[in-house]
Amino acid sequence: MANPGKHLFTFAVIADSHVTEAEAAAKAAVDISFDPNRQELGNARSRYVVHAINRLAPDFLVHLGDITHPGPGSVEYDDSARQFHDVYAGLTCPLHLVPGNHDVGEKLFPAVPGGQSNYYIVTDETIAAYERTFQPQFFSFEHADCLFIVINAMILNSGLDSEVAQRDWLEALLADNDGRRVFVFSHYPPFLADPADTEHYDAIDEPGRGWLLQLLQRYRVEAYFAGHVHNYFDNRYADTRYYVLPSICFQRHDYHALFSVGPGRGQGIYDVAKLGYAVVDVYEVGHATRILRTYGATTWPGETPPVEPSRVPPVDPVDPPAGTLGIDLSEAWCNTADVRTPWGLDPFQRKVVRNDYPLLALNEMAVRRLRVPFDDLLNNRTRTRMGDLNAMGYVFTVVSFGVPTDAIVETMSDFAALVEHWEVVVPLTEAKAVVDAITDSASLPPQVHLNAYRPEAAGSSVNHGLRVDGRSAVEAVLALDHASEIIGGIVFGIARDEQVASAILSARATIDGTGVTASAHLPFASGHARPDGEMTDLNRLAEAVAAAVALPEVDVFVDNFTEIDRGYFFRRGLVDRLYNPGKGSHVVRHLHAALGPRCTLGAQHAVAGWRTIALDLSGTSAALILPDSEMSIDRLPGDVHGGDRDGNGQRIDLVSGEISDVSWTLDAGGTGPAIVLAQPTICDGPVLVTL
Repeated sequence: MANPGKHLFTFAVIADSHVTEAEAAAKAAVDISFDPNRQELGNARSRYVVHAINRLAPDFLVHLGDITHPGPGSVEYDDSARQFHDVYAGLTCPLHLVPGNHDVGEKLFPAVPGGQSNYYIVTDETIAAYERTFQPQFFSFEHADCLFIVINAMILNSGLDSEVAQRDWLEALLADNDGRRVFVFSHYPPFLADPADTEHYDAIDEPGRGWLLQLLQRYRVEAYFAGHVHNYFDNRYADTRYYVLPSICFQRHDYHALFSVGPGRGQGIYDVAKLGYAVVDVYEVGHATRILRTYGATTWPGETPPVEPSRVPPVDPVDPPAGTLGIDLSEAWCNTADVRTPWGLDPFQRKVVRNDYPLLALNEMAVRRLRVPFDDLLNNRTRTRMGDLNAMGYVFTVVSFGVPTDAIVETMSDFAALVEHWEVVVPLTEAKAVVDAITDSASLPPQVHLNAYRPEAAGSSVNHGLRVDGRSAVEAVLALDHASEIIGGIVFGIARDEQVASAILSARATIDGTGVTASAHLPFASGHARPDGEMTDLNRLAEAVAAAVALPEVDVFVDNFTEIDRGYFFRRGLVDRLYNPGKGSHVVRHLHAALGPRCTLGAQHAVAGWRTIALDLSGTSAALILPDSEMSIDRLPGDVHGGDRDGNGQRIDLVSGEISDVSWTLDAGGTGPAIVLAQPTICDGPVLVTL
């Protein structure tokens, strides 16, 4: 996001706690067969979330519904409500509740199985029970001159008197507050992938959907938060951001149809990496929403929550890094699947849903530069999504292979607004043909980043790009007629045996004074995903992030985004095949945040078994430690710090994000100056030490 100005306040949002009534598990799908004298698992997960939110100290918390699991009218409903109030009594901020289908009954939906009892459909009686037990079914509140609106989505299209009352109230409320910043909370989302989605169990049906979307568009509502689906979705329609949040209790396992791997234990319901809640920071201009994964953590009755270690905070959108790492999305990044709800709902039509977990992973890493194949620009679905992501602050490099045809040039021109750079991959000998093809066209595509490869080089289809010391090749390309008008950048390939930061510095030096920019590509992961190569992979990744932040004038792209676990060549990725974060993802996320807005590369040292890169972080000295294997380190090269003779700093484990304090002194004797750490630091992956 562009600089949003001053931070105003923070609120948190949770969804689908499904609190149960008894000590034993009341829902078989979430029963892990703990001691039956303990609370059902969902209650323990809620109790953990209460403690976690108290540590964050937001201004308020909104619960998006499905507060309890037993439905209204059931004998367990009142006991479950009491259990909820007990669990959430420890919350230290105001709590605003949104009714869910488990709280007031299902929406009126013709495809609901006929075997369901009538009490489970929303009625005046179930609404009255909810309001006696919890809060009003629809209401609004204000905070810091923003308006927050809670609606009951279950009554849309119901024909109940309360539907008319809510409609009249909402229309009048928005009209009276025209021009204000507005946030809306509902249990059901209007849609999951497209406003034109078919009607199904997991979204608002027509005509209520169309009425609501038009109303929110007319008054330029800033954001809409929904739950119900127990999975993450992120959309933009008109001026409104539409979020669907994961559950804090359990994963809806039917949505594992989004992934091309087996769902694992419990048909995917134990995919705890997808459990979490949202923290929303509101600024003078816009807001930033981040998902905090809980990984299914629990706190049982009487149990003292563990003391959480200090961790690296997310990237500050007010003062983000000048440059960030780019990622090659050669794998599917917004694929769709036909999701069948397994308990008899939606059996008569398709429910095509887009996988937004790749987007969540990118958001967590603060990655905004994406490299995609030209095919994505041709495909209407992916092209539309590129436009959505542009509006969210993402920029795209589109890559095509071979001398571009007139049709390719025309397509690049037609959709130039979506593209930051157009990368053309050709043999170096065809650079002139590329320039001529674009010069002869009547279209005006984006400037080209030339990715020249040498056909005779082994593995050239993967290790493409010029060598970082290829100044003569760059000059020859730029000497071609019209090259200065067509070519805006040169792509360099970083080989696996090259030190990443040094190679990227060399690439920048190679194009110095030529009038073009440099783009550096490197596969961070070794082939065959050997266990003994993981440390090397993480070190290369950490170097790439440091170079990207320190040299914002160079575009640095890495792959693989997702792990490759089939075919002829296996490779680790930043995320696994379920798009859950791996160690590489954590390194990118933590280092982007830790390096801050300004970073300068300094001296590099190789010691037996490890390397260091000196960094200057806006005036703070730091050392990036890159060990070959797990080791204990108690001395750093003295030139990583040029000031005091002793001091205190921090050690950041770039995989876990944990921060610990360090003390150090400068030893000027021996074979040269050295920073001596008061306590040796164990490095089982890349580590950042600030001094």
